[in-house]
Amino acid sequence: MTRFIAIPDLHDRSESIKVIARELVEADAVLLPGDMTNGGINHLLRLFSILEEFNEHVYAVPGNMDTPHMLALISREGINLHRRFQMLDGVALVGVGGALPFAGRFVFSEEETAQHLEDAVKGLAPGTPVLLVSHQPPASTTLDRLANGAHVGSHAVRRFIERWQPLACVCGHIHEALGTDTIGRTVVLNPGPLWQSQQYAYIEIEDGALLCAQLRSAQHRPDVTYHKGIAWQTNTLSSD
Repeated sequence: MTRFIAIPDLHDRSESIKVIARELVEADAVLLPGDMTNGGINHLLRLFSILEEFNEHVYAVPGNMDTPHMLALISREGINLHRRFQMLDGVALVGVGGALPFAGRFVFSEEETAQHLEDAVKGLAPGTPVLLVSHQPPASTTLDRLANGAHVGSHAVRRFIERWQPLACVCGHIHEALGTDTIGRTVVLNPGPLWQSQQYAYIEIEDGALLCAQLRSAQHRPDVTYHKGIAWQTNTLSSD
């Protein structure tokens, strides 16, 4: 069994991850779905120095507030997932970073995002279990909805999920839209910023099958759970 923790939208608040220190140690890999910083490379280096205390297996995509320089850094470190995949225990970790044109320097059109996703799966054998790491959420879900009700997610990301049906997708970007949703067989999770929501995404995969995908609180109280094909909610989460 392979256990993943995903923490999006840290936005320079790297110290906040210490509240889940034990969980980070116990995970097989830590996923960072973008906006690790607000644009400062020193904050990214600080985040990695803290993560090294707990887990050496880290994979990341830049968010819109990160920079091309940061993409180069994580590529040199061998942990980049943007526009590529990496295999871990038989699972393809597929990544796409950035966001639709918005604040920040790492932004792309829908057409560019679609191409980035095509680049990411080049050479991937058909039938390989996929875990998608995307900064921006797929369009028309509960995870891309602003407080005013507007949906602002990516149609390219949604089409990719509909076509490839990853086991799960972890995303972020829309801070107020934390929760879980499904697209076909794919479970999509946005835990919100840990420093704000006190939640992170937790995923278990074994033998190419999704065993568990849920939001967990820093106090170890699962809020939303998807377990062996059944989704339920123990506490109400809302993006409004």
